[in-house]
Amino acid sequence: MKILNLNTVLKDNPYQIKKVVLGEKETTITDFIAVVKYAAVIEFDDTYGLRVKKSFNDLNRALNKKKKIYGVNTGLGDNWMKEVDDNEQNKLQKNILSSHAVSVGKPISYFETRAIMLMTLINLGKGYSGVSLETLEEIKDVLNAKIYPFAPGEGSVGYLSVEAHIFRALIGEGKVFVDKQLKNSREILLEKGIKIPTLKRKEGLALISGTMSVTAIALLAVYNIYSELKHIEVGAAMSFEGLQGSLAELNSTVMNLKVHEEQFETAQNVKNILAGSKNLEKNEGLKLQDALSIRTLPQTIGALIRVFKETLKTVYEEMISVSDNPVFITENDKLNVYMNGNFDASYVALHMDYLVIAVTNFVNTIERITNRFLDTKLSGLPPFLVKSPGVNNGLMIVHYTMTGLLNEMKLLASPVNINNNTMSAEQEDVVTFAFLASKKAYLMSEKFKEVMAIWFFVCKEGVSFLNIEELAPMIKKVTLIIEKSVPKVVKDRAFYEDIGNLKKLMSQGTIIEQVEKDMGPIKINLNL
Repeated sequence: MKILNLNTVLKDNPYQIKKVVLGEKETTITDFIAVVKYAAVIEFDDTYGLRVKKSFNDLNRALNKKKKIYGVNTGLGDNWMKEVDDNEQNKLQKNILSSHAVSVGKPISYFETRAIMLMTLINLGKGYSGVSLETLEEIKDVLNAKIYPFAPGEGSVGYLSVEAHIFRALIGEGKVFVDKQLKNSREILLEKGIKIPTLKRKEGLALISGTMSVTAIALLAVYNIYSELKHIEVGAAMSFEGLQGSLAELNSTVMNLKVHEEQFETAQNVKNILAGSKNLEKNEGLKLQDALSIRTLPQTIGALIRVFKETLKTVYEEMISVSDNPVFITENDKLNVYMNGNFDASYVALHMDYLVIAVTNFVNTIERITNRFLDTKLSGLPPFLVKSPGVNNGLMIVHYTMTGLLNEMKLLASPVNINNNTMSAEQEDVVTFAFLASKKAYLMSEKFKEVMAIWFFVCKEGVSFLNIEELAPMIKKVTLIIEKSVPKVVKDRAFYEDIGNLKKLMSQGTIIEQVEKDMGPIKINLNL
């Protein structure tokens, strides 16, 4: 078993990575995002090639010994009892992709498709799956050429069908997007100079049967949430400042009465950001306690970070695991073929459901803070944070948008892993619905980025009504950074543009970069 230091596998700088080498070293999530979102070039080292070639030879050795191998010389599912003749085994692999390419509806995104292809390279490159290096080289070349295979994204119970669409395209029988138009994949691959391989025994099955799509999309969701964790600490500090929260509620001794390190860490981060606030110092003690949405921020944020850390560990462990069936393992100089259940995606499915619930729970708090800022009776600030209310609506309807997003997130928070259906004539009698769990977690994470932008917009406007010279230096700096992209609201305008600009600013990491440059790191320990 591997001892993981999660602080080393997920960092803030994937856009700086230009090349990722698969092989001897484990791929980090930072590497993964660098390839998927920032088009870092993929290479294989010698270790990768040697592992794959050995496993390919192991498959052929096993077949020469007349071993029965699921999906190679037998049928699939309840057809496992049906033998497949030697001269039809390659045909079976092509048939697997054709018959499994049955997902429907809206295609998965460019990033999701890239993530699945990269996850396939990581998984099959471990050297237990019996695939050829030639086939994996083509997947690498397709990624490096930024080709976007067409794959409908609905109708998967765990995996299989979406991958089948992707990899049919890679053998020249599917479709790819070119300038938003669908083109025959063979034509585009040849145009790009990419050699189209002939599927060999086991390859059709190996390309679709692991947890590749489930884990790939889960990683996108995990990265989206990670990219907001430090923003959450800043948003909490802005909320304390703007709503005149009590610093006593962040007291270190009080925080230590609970043994959850994430809560203590958040309280310390928020205090550091608020250091030097004359606004809070002069108001300290004027009220007995704050509303729960402010008073329990360290606790609610800490709980979210704990769930995130557990999810991160689980998804990364799945990322660097082998999830294929069957696998080829040499033990004591003896080659064994194991039919197994490592393709089960329960780990990821459960934690994707868990993550959606945790984030949605936290957004309940953000929404209540937003309400307090906008309600003049609760904040003492102008109604809806505009100087001339009445003729101007201010940020009234921005709150509606957040509430709408929150309720969409609540729908996504309904767990799917508790469901089950039996298929393939009772042979596949338990399924995880992990693809759906990952898909809804990724969708939730995209909505969360919108919610975070709205929260920062409201916090910034609320703080702007206070004496800027009395603000904590870091809060003043954050406010000025935001106002370069989102000017102060003096009258109604199309606020959706402001939300978009702020979301972009946050995605670029500009706010956190400036805060940490002046204050030092916002510390979030990712290890459990």
